[in-house]
Amino acid sequence: MSNNNSNYDFLSDILMALAIGGFIWAITERNQKQQLQQQLYYSEKNYYKLMEEYLKDKKEIPKEIKKQLLQLRMQYMGIDQEIADKLQVVIELIQENKESIAIEKLTTIIENLLKNKFKEEQGLSKNTSLYNLLKKAKESNWITDYQYNFALFLKKMRNTEAHELKANYNNNEQYIGFLTGIEIIYQLAGFRITKL
Repeated sequence: MSNNNSNYDFLSDILMALAIGGFIWAITERNQKQQLQQQLYYSEKNYYKLMEEYLKDKKEIPKEIKKQLLQLRMQYMGIDQEIADKLQVVIELIQENKESIAIEKLTTIIENLLKNKFKEEQGLSKNTSLYNLLKKAKESNWITDYQYNFALFLKKMRNTEAHELKANYNNNEQYIGFLTGIEIIYQLAGFRITKL
């Protein structure tokens, strides 16, 4: 019987050791899992911080748009100083992160160019709206159908800026606005767009 007791004690010792080992293993696994989750949390947090910084940089108007505005201003210097000065205001507004106001000013430049062109060539009533100016410009083939449609978008952006306390446009809308404005001003002036 003592042999049975010793087998029983030996078996219970083994089971006890396995239970303790299993308990220690479970605690270790749980701790490792918590550590991995914590590392993952900090990695994600760092990733989001980096992404946030990246997006802050990306909110800035691309340098190519600024270069095109500067180039357009240079082309107008000596030809129409008033337009060159207004383009300088647009550039300064962009540098001050006032893009929606800059788009409004760019649209006003287009409106004034159209008014001047119609005064010279066809006559114009004093209170002609931007919509009618754009429509007549398209009919006169001074701007393309695509430019006309994008210009309507510009007109809407300008009206929003003029009538709301704070107009907010996403980056893509701003880029489209600036590129459209630049393209139409080049078209109306008869300048060729040079590659940057």
